[in-house]
Amino acid sequence: MRTWIACAGWLCVVSLAQAQEHAPTPAVPVPLHGASTPPAPAPEPPPASATASAAEAAPQTVTITASSEQKAPRVRFMAYRESYLTARKVWQVSSGNVVMALRLIPAKLSATIDDVRVALQGTGAPLPVKVSEGGVFVVPLSDDIAAQDGSFFVNKGKGELTANIVIQPAVARDAWNVTRIGQVLHDARRAVRAITPWYKRPFANEVQALAFCAAERGSALQLVEGEQLIATLPMNEPAVNDINQPVFCKIFDGEDKYPGHYRVVLPQQATVLLL
Repeated sequence: MRTWIACAGWLCVVSLAQAQEHAPTPAVPVPLHGASTPPAPAPEPPPASATASAAEAAPQTVTITASSEQKAPRVRFMAYRESYLTARKVWQVSSGNVVMALRLIPAKLSATIDDVRVALQGTGAPLPVKVSEGGVFVVPLSDDIAAQDGSFFVNKGKGELTANIVIQPAVARDAWNVTRIGQVLHDARRAVRAITPWYKRPFANEVQALAFCAAERGSALQLVEGEQLIATLPMNEPAVNDINQPVFCKIFDGEDKYPGHYRVVLPQQATVLLL
């Protein structure tokens, strides 16, 4: 789901300015919290570290690990705390059903994001943040680094990048059913309202739908009850994904009449978007 501040689509709830400068020499690594537990009435925010239990987290959850294989990004992109507070609110308001990500966008004609790398650093060593295709990364939640006035760093020049907020579902691929679709839509709408300033709410777009999408036409979802196939739903409705690429989807608006316990089985390459 794309961000807005009175823009089109799902975009620009918050405008994120870049403040890029060269960073200091890294020190001792900052210990991060362990992996979070599944959402509860008073959910804990997702961790910034990658542990063994992180494999059970939602597939769109960020992974952060310390590595010396590549030189760490050394150009300061933006302060961490504001993104941390917004991402934490999204996680809490949505009971962990959606997460906040940032989409990196070239701010200069000469800038590219094909090879972009991102690191998060407080008073310790820089910690790599996983960046997906198109320059999108989930904002990790670390109380420690936020308290240390940490920053995001990139391997690009000063002023070459800007960013928009993206809201993404945080449900495991094998955990979707019709009821969960409606719940995620409800929670995503609550999260967007929670992070949108009151004076912008009259102009902000609502989350309209949840879509299961593929890059090419011809894929299909399956609705399953137990081991029985109930229906095959073609993914043929055109849309655009979080990086504005065309995709073909099966779109749900939350008012679908299928029984709530029907499981939704995704094709292997399918992605889930908020529209």
